[in-house]
Amino acid sequence: MNHSLTFSRSTVSAAVAAAFVAAASGNAVAAGAVTVQGWDNGLGVAPSIGAGESLSVVKSMLESSYSDNPGLHFSAWGHTGAWYTFELAAAADTKVRLAPETAGVDFKPGLTVWASGSEQFDGGDSSPSVSENSDSVWSSPDTFNAVDPIGSRGTAWMSVGSGGLKETLAYGVSGESQLSPTTGWDEDILQGIHDVSVTNLYEQGVTGSMGGNWVELSFSQLQPGWYAIYAGGTDHNLTSQNMLLTVSAVPEPQTWAMLTAGLLLVPLLRRKRVKR
Repeated sequence: MNHSLTFSRSTVSAAVAAAFVAAASGNAVAAGAVTVQGWDNGLGVAPSIGAGESLSVVKSMLESSYSDNPGLHFSAWGHTGAWYTFELAAAADTKVRLAPETAGVDFKPGLTVWASGSEQFDGGDSSPSVSENSDSVWSSPDTFNAVDPIGSRGTAWMSVGSGGLKETLAYGVSGESQLSPTTGWDEDILQGIHDVSVTNLYEQGVTGSMGGNWVELSFSQLQPGWYAIYAGGTDHNLTSQNMLLTVSAVPEPQTWAMLTAGLLLVPLLRRKRVKR
């Protein structure tokens, strides 16, 4: 079944009006505009990993929640994509990969990774004082800018407060590019792997690769701290699929050397025990 993510302008206006009413009554949401998802194996929404450890989750993702939905001016939709956070305990080369749970599935994934520094991303603020309107009159995060640096149009809602996102690091898109001015926030959503970081505060370089139905971002020396991921589909002509998201922190060369040395010692210790 093809999920259509189109809504009337009156629906959007009603949603925005409701937000203003909530603000006036003192019930405006200061955080939690979008919901952070839990990882598999009971790890919850805020796991911490170190070198040699990994996270994974299988999530059903809509075909155009990241981009390519004409009803959203081809921009991302914060409420339907998948949001995840994790804490890196120590600096490590780190890979973030999004691929189908079942090999050969026709899906065009996209994902973005941000740094939130010393605090976990709190889900952002969608109150009227923070939320912006896109060129299609949608307010954020009903649609938002998933690819440009923090501070660009469509990113205000996710960057406020101590739990806000500090820097957009990189994104990968396997579907077709979507270019300004067609997009809702005048962003260029480009096919391929893109390093969009503006400092080297959180990593020392970004590379990656992609295939027909998967994308992978590789961060050199990702620094200790909190990170956020947004993932979804980039082809409106396809259907939703179960996608496997993994985050892997690669051990440093010296750690590998210690592990290898330890493994080599095991048979020697066994031989000594046998001789005794």
